[in-house]
Amino acid sequence: PDCKIHWMYGEEFFSSVKLSMFTTFRFMIGDYSTRNGKSLSVVFSQEYGDPFHFCFCAGMITVMFGLFNIITAIFVDTTVSGLKHNDVKRKYALQYKRQYVGSKLKQVVHRIQRLLTDMRDEETQSTVF
Repeated sequence: PDCKIHWMYGEEFFSSVKLSMFTTFRFMIGDYSTRNGKSLSVVFSQEYGDPFHFCFCAGMITVMFGLFNIITAIFVDTTVSGLKHNDVKRKYALQYKRQYVGSKLKQVVHRIQRLLTDMRDEETQSTVF
């Protein structure tokens, strides 16, 4: 017969845009197998030859070095900016804590001074009578 295996696989995995996109996604994550366990990349390589080799290699290089690198860069940038934001919040919290403790310490000192003054006043009043 005239029915070649790569045409059958082409119809099975690339017959519609939706199937083509799904098959391309499977290629990006490294799944090249058919339902029977045969490798699509090997079948297409044997039947289509160098044009397939070039397109396949260019696509895989673009996906691996291009797309995944961009995704990783976005992730790293988000993480670093989140850490910077946390550091700024931590600095403000530390400043607030210092100011809070300082103000409370001043209140305690004023209270002690007032108590000491009151005690001295009471002593002087009790000695006068």
